Amino acid sequence: MQASTIGILLSIIVNLNIRISKSPPSASPKPLPASLKPMLPNKESLKTITQLETLVLIDKSENKLKDIAQLFVNAFRDWDTFNQTELLDFIKELLDFFGSPLTKEKIAGKQFDINKAWRHEAGNSIIEMIDISERFCNETDFQKIVETILTHYEKQLQNIDFIANLKYLTTEEGGRKTPVFATGYRPQIKFDFDEMQTSGQQTFLNKDVVYPGETVVASLRIIAVEHFSNRLTEGMPFEFREGSRIIGTGKITDILNNKLKKASR
Repeated sequence: MQASTIGILLSIIVNLNIRISKSPPSASPKPLPASLKPMLPNKESLKTITQLETLVLIDKSENKLKDIAQLFVNAFRDWDTFNQTELLDFIKELLDFFGSPLTKEKIAGKQFDINKAWRHEAGNSIIEMIDISERFCNETDFQKIVETILTHYEKQLQNIDFIANLKYLTTEEGGRKTPVFATGYRPQIKFDFDEMQTSGQQTFLNKDVVYPGETVVASLRIIAVEHFSNRLTEGMPFEFREGSRIIGTGKITDILNNKLKKASR
């Protein structure tokens, strides 16, 4: 190869490298807007009786596990709790009173005490709970039944931060022109005490479609859990918006994510 040819090739390579080095870096992908980011589980643990009561109440499914869970909740309601709030405390009292491991036979064989009548009534709910579990789930072990209930509803809990009553504005009031369907709608939520807005996913609990001007009960998941940690209270009002336009108002009725709940003084 002649020297001139080699020189031309070297010149081409040098120029190509210069162009490559000067070319602008490829643009980084733009972050997704908050309304499109996936809603990750909130990692809340199912610990309190109130949490379980609310989760069973809003459960729209028709299955035996819900029936079993409802009987467990009924047992708690009949128990003389003395302001008890923790599920583990209630379970411990059941075992202390009827015996461990807890069985239908132990509950039925417990000598009746008129001063503990409500505890015996709670025991009847536990007997029915174990009976349904045995017939439909082939499980009689009380501890395993409770573990199944708590595992199932903890997964539901991790997709809910609070329950609220929502009122959609009419079109004439500045609200939407079209209806909203049951699950996944994510307007922005604005609380009076903070200028920050957060994406809040709504899941309707008592309707499949909501038209402008209607009310609905919904569970909500918000993205900015850390920002609103220990700042929300039951009864607190809020607005929900599309951009800067207010399309409805809401009021918190139950806070299930305890991380958000403002400590009472």
